[in-house]
Amino acid sequence: MARLEPIKSLTTLTSDTVPSSGKVCGKCYDLRSVSTSNLEVFAVVATGLLYYVFKYLGARSVFIITAVCFWLVFIYNHAKNDSTAMDNWGFRGKNLSRCFLTATLLSVPISVTMAGFASSRGKLTFPAHAWILLALYPIWGIIQQFLVQALVVRNLARSSLALSPASIVLIGATVFAMAHLNNLRLLLGTFGLGLVFVPLYLRYRNLWPLGLYHGWLGTFFYFWILHRDPWSKLLKGIIFH
Repeated sequence: MARLEPIKSLTTLTSDTVPSSGKVCGKCYDLRSVSTSNLEVFAVVATGLLYYVFKYLGARSVFIITAVCFWLVFIYNHAKNDSTAMDNWGFRGKNLSRCFLTATLLSVPISVTMAGFASSRGKLTFPAHAWILLALYPIWGIIQQFLVQALVVRNLARSSLALSPASIVLIGATVFAMAHLNNLRLLLGTFGLGLVFVPLYLRYRNLWPLGLYHGWLGTFFYFWILHRDPWSKLLKGIIFH
């Protein structure tokens, strides 16, 4: 069993990524890397804006399918041209067990709290089809974590802006929450989850557990906090987000 290491303070979370004397991992910044980072952040922002456009048009399912396909192609093409891309982003085995264990220890109390909240209001439900949601939602969760963590948080941490680790965490959590401006509970819930997941990413650099628990906690949040069944929306052709 992997030994759980305490999460380091925010001042040391990004020690391997924040540039020192204009260098990252011994390599000097160049215009190409800066331009690529800016384009990636811009693409994430554009994806978030398009979400609201498609939502206004009543076509969230079209947006989700299009976004997943686009970013899967993006990931494939970059991984094809750069053998280190997947590892750098966090699609890797390194630190997997440690990140999973830490994420589990943090997510279980959150889940229990949500269940307690629902139970106190007599709305603790978990229908049979919720198991299907627990299997499907992490797919979209991994894509969202990739956008926030790998393309925004990672680029901020390795940029020349010299942002403090605490600032990076706050920005990452804010970006994560911005897709839910129309729902206060979702806005606060995703912001809080961002405050937990961003430090985990900076510490372990592994996306798999974050995407998994994003999907699981999201499912519980819908049933136990929002008291809504995402499955009913799925059947109507609207994929949950």
